[in-house]
Amino acid sequence: MSGPTGNSRLVALITGANSGIGFELARQLLAKTAPRWHVLLGCRSSEKGQKAAVDLQAEGLHGTVEFLHLDVSDDVSVIRAAEDASALHGKVDVVVNNAGFCYSGERTRQSMHASFDTNVVGPMRVVEAFAPLLQKSDSRYGPRIVNVSSRAGSISHRSNKDSVVYNSAVTEYRTSKAALNMLSACQVWEYGKLGIKTFVYCPGFTVSNLTDFATADRGAQPVSEGARPIVDIIEGKRDDEEGSFLIDGGVTDW
Repeated sequence: MSGPTGNSRLVALITGANSGIGFELARQLLAKTAPRWHVLLGCRSSEKGQKAAVDLQAEGLHGTVEFLHLDVSDDVSVIRAAEDASALHGKVDVVVNNAGFCYSGERTRQSMHASFDTNVVGPMRVVEAFAPLLQKSDSRYGPRIVNVSSRAGSISHRSNKDSVVYNSAVTEYRTSKAALNMLSACQVWEYGKLGIKTFVYCPGFTVSNLTDFATADRGAQPVSEGARPIVDIIEGKRDDEEGSFLIDGGVTDW
C-alpha cells in the first residue's frame, strides 16, 4: 500500500477491479500522464486484489495503485474502506461502481436477493460512504460517480425482439440492472445538489468472467474497448449526457 497522494494526483476508486473491465480501466487511468492518477482497487478478495495491484505496478505505468479491501455486499467493509481512503488520501475524485454479479442457475429468492445486494444495494452504499470524500475532490473534471450497468437492464430492450439482448434470460441480473439504472437516475438528482455528477454506462458485450458466455470466440469485445469510454466519462467528455443511459458513442433507451 502506498502512502498519501499529493494534490497533483487524482484518486479513483474502482470496485471489482481485480479483473475484467475494472482491471483494464485501472490500467488505462494509470497510463495517463496529465493528470496522473492514484487508483484504489476495491476488491472483496485480498489475495486477488493484492495480486492485481502488484501486476499493475509491474507494468511501470505513470500512476500509482493500491489495493483497498472492499466487499460491496458488506456494510462494515464499505465503511472501513471509506475510512481507510479518507485517512490515506483525504479525498476521492471518482467512484466507479463496477463490481457485479450474474447468476445463471435455478431462480430462487436467494439468487434474486444476491443479485440485488451486489448490483444495486452495493453501489448505493458505496456512494453513500464515499460521498463526503467526493465532496473534497479538487479535480478539474469535478467529482463523479460512474455506475457500470447493462442493456440487459433496459425495459425497452427487454421488450424489443430486435434487441441484441432480447433472448438473454438471466432474470435476476436483468431486474437488478434495471434497478441500478433507476438508482443512477436518483443519484443524478440527489448528488447533483452536492456538485457530484452521476453517469450510468453499458460497456456492451465484453470479455468477462461474469458469465461463461462472455468470451472472445463468442464475439465479445476486448476489455480495452469496454473500458475506454469510461475514461472519457471520467475526463468530462460526456458531461452533456448526464442523466442518459450511455453506451459507446451515444445513448440507448432506458
